[in-house]
Amino acid sequence: MKTGLLSLLVVGLLGSGIGMAYAVTEKDASPTLKERLTKDTVLGVLLKKEGSHYSIQTDAGVRKIHTDQHTKIDRDLKLGDTVKAYITDKDYATTLERDN
Repeated sequence: MKTGLLSLLVVGLLGSGIGMAYAVTEKDASPTLKERLTKDTVLGVLLKKEGSHYSIQTDAGVRKIHTDQHTKIDRDLKLGDTVKAYITDKDYATTLERDN
């Protein structure tokens, strides 16, 4: 009897751990700790995408940011999504993610 309960407990704990691991990896793009500490952020609404340039409507106006093959970008970003971009001083985005 104790073995059966212990088995159920172990399976339940492992199952919940797998679920938590899946929840953590749902987001496509995530900034590193270094990015979070050293990069500026642009928060706003995604207005336009033109090639490797994105236009974001912020409280201060429209901000154009540049991306390339090294930029981490959430899949399925849509115009109108609220986004957060981690950028360098030359408006290059290291990470562009949907902000929930």
